[in-house]
Amino acid sequence: MKPFDWFQKTGFTPSEEQAEYLQNTGENWYTVEVRPPKTDSLPGTIPRFVQGILEIQSTWLGLKNTSPVTAYEIRRPQPETLRLQYSTPTKRLERKVRTQLTEVIPDVRFREGVNGIPVNTEEQVGGGLLTAGRKDHFPLNTDFDTPPINAVVSTLHRHAMQDTRFIIQILFQPVTGEPLRNWWWRKRGIQHRNYLKKEKKKLWGTIQPTRREKQQANSIDQKIGNSRFHVSIRFLIIGASKQHIPSRVKELASSFNRFENPVTGQYLNAVTIQSLRKTSLLNYAEAVAQRRYAGWSLSNRCTTEELAALLALPSHSQQNIRHAEP
Repeated sequence: MKPFDWFQKTGFTPSEEQAEYLQNTGENWYTVEVRPPKTDSLPGTIPRFVQGILEIQSTWLGLKNTSPVTAYEIRRPQPETLRLQYSTPTKRLERKVRTQLTEVIPDVRFREGVNGIPVNTEEQVGGGLLTAGRKDHFPLNTDFDTPPINAVVSTLHRHAMQDTRFIIQILFQPVTGEPLRNWWWRKRGIQHRNYLKKEKKKLWGTIQPTRREKQQANSIDQKIGNSRFHVSIRFLIIGASKQHIPSRVKELASSFNRFENPVTGQYLNAVTIQSLRKTSLLNYAEAVAQRRYAGWSLSNRCTTEELAALLALPSHSQQNIRHAEP
């Protein structure tokens, strides 16, 4: 721990007015709860679903990205309940979520979802973010036979951390517009690719790129050549004491270890939200409740295949998951 960290706050206690606001904000979103069928044969990833709900929008000059932001949330408002839901800014996009997810998983069922944050006064609220451990030109693992989200819901079973409520939120938005920013990202990716492919001059001579370096270069080449999304993975932790919030963040983050790519070395790194000011922590909680980036994102660029692995429904069976009725 750095000396400066002693003065940082990892959680805050909302006032009665702030708690009421957090409970009721975000109601302008169209939220649908998803209940997966009770089976172990669900697809490991759902790229057809991601492609089916894709909406790319920009201003007429193509300078600003106006594509809708969508949220996938795993909520545990109490140990006995684990809720999976999608939230969209438009009714049209909500219908697409229902239609396209049914195409991929015919036995899935839907219920009305919830908004806001289940927080009360005299409770600590904190959180964390997941960000790419390497440059996000290197893709995450997307080769799964079973949904990798199984590891996440297993961490939130009803006997784990019973004093704590959780929201795991994945925000995603198609990448478009912003030509200068996208040009720079692509340029950096090409530089990484070319460095991996070229011969390396050493003191003892020139060596050829290894097989692993060639595989990494090909992975980068595929990623910069395909459509991508801005993706932010956030945790909101409610009820844990402030000294336990960093531990809760690490425990949730460890359940995403399955996304580490053995070829590219890409992984997801956990960052606990810290600030000297309570207002900053409150702003983070508001950003989660309102499902907006708001500077609290550390977003990564993910391909359709990477996002499809993050958004998959769990096939894991445990008592607090609401499954589709037969």
